[in-house]
Parts: sequence; structure tokens; C-alpha cells
Amino acid sequence: MSVYKIKKTFRFPFVAVTVLLFALFATGMAMGELWERILTGVLFIIALVVAVEVSEREFRTSENGLQIRKFFRTKNFAWAEITHLGTVLLRNKAYFLLTTTKGFYIFSNLLQDHTLLLKFLAEKLGGEKVEAEVKSYIEAPRERTSLIVLTWVS
Repeated sequence: MSVYKIKKTFRFPFVAVTVLLFALFATGMAMGELWERILTGVLFIIALVVAVEVSEREFRTSENGLQIRKFFRTKNFAWAEITHLGTVLLRNKAYFLLTTTKGFYIFSNLLQDHTLLLKFLAEKLGGEKVEAEVKSYIEAPRERTSLIVLTWVS
């Protein structure tokens, strides 16, 4: 079984911002005004939700199928339930569309080792369910470093 999560270089800034916002919120609770408490509390809660979502999102592959875990929800798919794997490329951004009998799921190239995931999915699904663009992407993957840099800067 292989597990694919969001890259650590993208997850860490969200956790750091959440910790810093909690420190600011705690300081505001001790000696701040009402509007400061409300503002920092709301910002802390939003950052906490985003940090938990980014930390909890994962894809698990096994010989039996695929498991997608997002924000405390888990979806399990047998390989026969997956009907299509496609991609949309926008400069260095890559979005992958996984269509199943239960709906569709989108993931990006921010996943750690996403090319290994795509390679494994392409092998399991076979040629007719995988777009040619996905196969060419596996041969020449694109890295999305600009978003990671912007996350660290902000």
C-alpha cells in the first residue's frame, strides 16, 4: 500500500501560520480589545480548518483499489469503478480528473510523488481509461514551485 499526501513544503507554512495565529489569539484574549479577539479568533479558526484539511488529505493505493481521504471523509474505489483519468495543464499547474461510478475527484501536482501515483493509476486502469496527455505528463512531469514559494512568502 502506498500513501500520497500533500507536499511537506506546502503543508508546513499552513501549520506555522496556524500556530502563530493561535499565539496572537491567546495574547489578544489576555489583553486585547473585543474586535481583536473576534478577528484573530476567526482568522485562527479558518487557518486551523485549512491546515487540518491540507494535512489530512491523502490518496492510498493498493492492489484492491484506491482510497481517497479528505477532511475526515474516506472514499474507497475498486479499480473497476474508476472509469477515466484525465488531465488539464496550465503552465506549471497540472490538475488530474479521476472519474468514477460514484462521481469525480480532482487532484493536482502538489501531491508528494504524484508521478508515481499517476504511473500506478495508469498501469491499473489500462490504456483505454487513461488519456494520452496523462501518459505524456508521466514522461515529462511539471513541478509547481511558484505556489510553494508564495505560501512561504505570505
